[in-house]
Amino acid sequence: MKIDEDIAELLGIHIGDGCISENSRYSEYYLGGDIIEEKEYHDDWVGPLFNKKIMNPLFGINVNYKEHPKVGIYGFHIFNKELVDFFKKFGIVSGSKINMGIPIEIKNDKNLLKRFLRGIFDTDGSLYFNKNYSIKNHKNLINNNPIIQLSGVSKTLIQDVSDSLKELGFFPRLKKPYKGKRDKNKVYSVRVYKRKDIEEFIKIIGFKNPKHYTKWQVYKKLGYCPSYTKLKERKNLLIDDSKDL
Repeated sequence: MKIDEDIAELLGIHIGDGCISENSRYSEYYLGGDIIEEKEYHDDWVGPLFNKKIMNPLFGINVNYKEHPKVGIYGFHIFNKELVDFFKKFGIVSGSKINMGIPIEIKNDKNLLKRFLRGIFDTDGSLYFNKNYSIKNHKNLINNNPIIQLSGVSKTLIQDVSDSLKELGFFPRLKKPYKGKRDKNKVYSVRVYKRKDIEEFIKIIGFKNPKHYTKWQVYKKLGYCPSYTKLKERKNLLIDDSKDL
């Protein structure tokens, strides 16, 4: 199957939050997200897209999501070699993603690239707001400095994403890799931080995940986004910005 824009986004989603496991006895595919912050994203976008492009054409069925409250996960497991092979033919490997990169066919097509980037930033990226310390009155600092960031253990992937963002006209910045006390591998990060780039990112790549997009909507409405809010709280703010968090 040729990679189209929907498949490109699904590959980005998979690299962000999917997993393939296989051995001589079974082949397993998994995809999921946070049970509170990302259930809506999976129900309204990821699941229907996965069904339309993969499950219905290959098997004539839909995915069956399940809630796992003890671990805070909402997702699905499918034990099917044909499904695993479907992803493997696009260069997706089982197990660790430490050597994962952007498939060459996607890197060479800007339309595919935009959708792939949306998929991976929706799942593995973050949108957060720093305080702007450049203003003189530090007593009135608010979280009004947006930053979009993607982090991961694959140096190749983060470099590919950085190069791809540059190809699309952005000016990303690579952060110095770090390794925490419990981390087995170094973590690499790329961020979009210029205000003009942030606006352009939202315009041409965007977010489908309400976990991210509601933060942007709150920021555009209030001029800042309060820290440590949940999806439900941000939706309430969008309805009534007088609510006190």
